[in-house]
Amino acid sequence: MQIVHFFLGLIWYLVSIFQVNAADYNITLSHDGPVVLGGTITFKVDIYKENGERPSGTFKYTWRDNALPPHEYNSEETSNTTTYWSVNYPRKNYSVGMYEVEVFVSKWFSLWWVVVTSDRSRFYVTEFLHGDIEIIQSNKTLESTYVSSASEANVTIHIREGDMDFLTKATTTSTYWFIDCKYYGQMDNLNFLYNFTNSDTSHIVEALVIASWDPPTTISPLITTVPLVTTVPNTTISNNITEGVITTIMPNSNVSLKPILTSVPTPITLNTAPNTTMANINIPLPYVCSNTSIIPLDPNKTYGHFTKKIDVRAPIMNITVEGTNWIQPWDMLSLNVTCKGSGPFHKCLYYHRGKYNITGNETCESGIHLQSCNFSIIHYFLEPSVYTILVILKNDVSKQVYPLTINIYKVLIKPQLSVIVVPVSCSLAAIVLIVFGIAYYVQSKARFTVEVADFDFGQNNPEMEYKTFTERLRGSFNNAIRPGNNRISGYKHLSNPETLQ
Repeated sequence: MQIVHFFLGLIWYLVSIFQVNAADYNITLSHDGPVVLGGTITFKVDIYKENGERPSGTFKYTWRDNALPPHEYNSEETSNTTTYWSVNYPRKNYSVGMYEVEVFVSKWFSLWWVVVTSDRSRFYVTEFLHGDIEIIQSNKTLESTYVSSASEANVTIHIREGDMDFLTKATTTSTYWFIDCKYYGQMDNLNFLYNFTNSDTSHIVEALVIASWDPPTTISPLITTVPLVTTVPNTTISNNITEGVITTIMPNSNVSLKPILTSVPTPITLNTAPNTTMANINIPLPYVCSNTSIIPLDPNKTYGHFTKKIDVRAPIMNITVEGTNWIQPWDMLSLNVTCKGSGPFHKCLYYHRGKYNITGNETCESGIHLQSCNFSIIHYFLEPSVYTILVILKNDVSKQVYPLTINIYKVLIKPQLSVIVVPVSCSLAAIVLIVFGIAYYVQSKARFTVEVADFDFGQNNPEMEYKTFTERLRGSFNNAIRPGNNRISGYKHLSNPETLQ
């Protein structure tokens, strides 16, 4: 009895452990649907722990859908926490509609496999190919609806991978292109080249892909299968619709050309491209220009209808800068920038000291919004140097990086001409006056005869030894007024007491 209780307790303990471990797992189930009838859909499952980490151990995945007949798959033992399952739904065995798939994840716990988590998801199997239209310009896929008017656009249909694998097995595949409900021709591939030259306009691009799995028809010399649109220069072609088949009859010929599409009693009249030589072409195509309810579908063909609205914009070009880029420190830089292109615009200005080399990685994330490309650049530079103002302009289809080199120069103060001429002139005049003065002095000195008195101070004069200064002075005056000396007249000798006559 105790052994029974022991085993029951052990079983309860193990079950409780497994329940706790199972509750610790999260699962994510996804797919790349919807899928066209006959195509392949791929499912993906990821398992995680509650903390977001990947679990470790050995797992098995069990897949099952609710289709009739159902698809089931049991994977091998693996340690991968991500696994895929691809399922095909052939046209002959399945029909369009909504289906459901579920997956069970089991983990090995030493003794047996335990289902730790599961999930289910719904998906659609449809009649039509799935994908979208992409615009490629300058080898770059556009992420928006804006198309440049300055370059050729490569309009490409991108079909999901599972549908594309199915489409490559078709006997014939034709693509019909329309712009604003105007027919632009048939292509055997999924590409269409066109120039949208009118800026600031919008267009609707439509493409109808028709794939046929009919076996190739043996072509007789008199019967040829051709596309719907046939251009025959200088030939009048009449189109007769009888019994659901378009038959094109050429004059003077018994050759009957049958297109790949069958007609209906009520055809749809479509406009032709300007360069098309055939007018009033009756082309019965389903889904084009919302004609979904008029044209019935051929059960032996698979269709794909793709539309895209595009907006044509002119890129930025002809950037013009007005104003001087040579200024002095503390002077105001004032420039006016204009350009051509479709608005709105975004403007960014970056200032760099020195010259700047464009790398192509410049971005303008938080630019100023402009409705027209006309703005001013006003700035003060304090130090003399070379600066670069990086102007980045963006609109919906282009980006322009325009470097402006600004030269801040320091003026060298030079003396005025008068400051140099006047001192030099005065100096020359003074030199001339001095030279003339010296010459005049020399000339004047040569005109006069100079008497030189020869005084013999070595002779003894006995009178001078006893005379005082006063006596000698009196004697000098007396000698000066001697008779016959006309220098001084009217004076009497000092020793003569007589008054002067």
